[in-house]
Amino acid sequence: MKHQHRIKLADSLSFNNILKSITKGSSEPILVTFVNPFSYYDINDDKALCEKFDYFFSDGSLLTILHNLLNSTKIDRVSFDYSSVAGVTLQHAQSEGLTVAFIGATEPEIQKAVANIQNRYPNLKIVYVRNGYIRTDKEENQVMLELIEKGADILICGMGAPRQENFLVRAKKAGVPSKVMFTCGGFLTQTALKDDYYHPFVKKFGVRWLQRAILHAHVRKRILLDYPKFTARFIREYFS
Repeated sequence: MKHQHRIKLADSLSFNNILKSITKGSSEPILVTFVNPFSYYDINDDKALCEKFDYFFSDGSLLTILHNLLNSTKIDRVSFDYSSVAGVTLQHAQSEGLTVAFIGATEPEIQKAVANIQNRYPNLKIVYVRNGYIRTDKEENQVMLELIEKGADILICGMGAPRQENFLVRAKKAGVPSKVMFTCGGFLTQTALKDDYYHPFVKKFGVRWLQRAILHAHVRKRILLDYPKFTARFIREYFS
């Protein structure tokens, strides 16, 4: 094997096909996640988890640049936030009359985030809202039953990687009938802080990492310590 990258990153055109599939319907849920240098190997190193997901997108400029330097097929950064595909997805759901379920963040955060989302998309049909802190199997079983009952067309989950990915795999296995299940990382927490979290300058010049680094200490740690390690391993494994 040329290298050990199990994750196959999709291009932005693939995301458009996902949106079309929601409207058309599918025989079973499509699982979609977004990876960045911090989460990439948490997921890539779990072969069973990788095999359960239908689409992986690059949620980060560094990962996108490295992929495009080392591969003939080129990709764009695709992230579940308002600088990328969150708005497109929610607008599509509103326009097509699709129902949406949100799960993730803390209770105050999810309530504020959903209020901001509903204000932006007043006709969006939100049928289920819950925080992402599920502490027992019994509690998770109840959540699954509620999700099955609501039957949202789109399930959006923000628990952090790899918890959110594992949750969606279990949701699909439990029979949650959503047409598409998305992870969304910190989107709900960010949207609770501000309706459109990223400054227009940040979105225009593609430096989301800079805003997060200024605002959050844990992001500064990732950039200074984790990202260089990721870069070295990514390149080394590609050529191994």
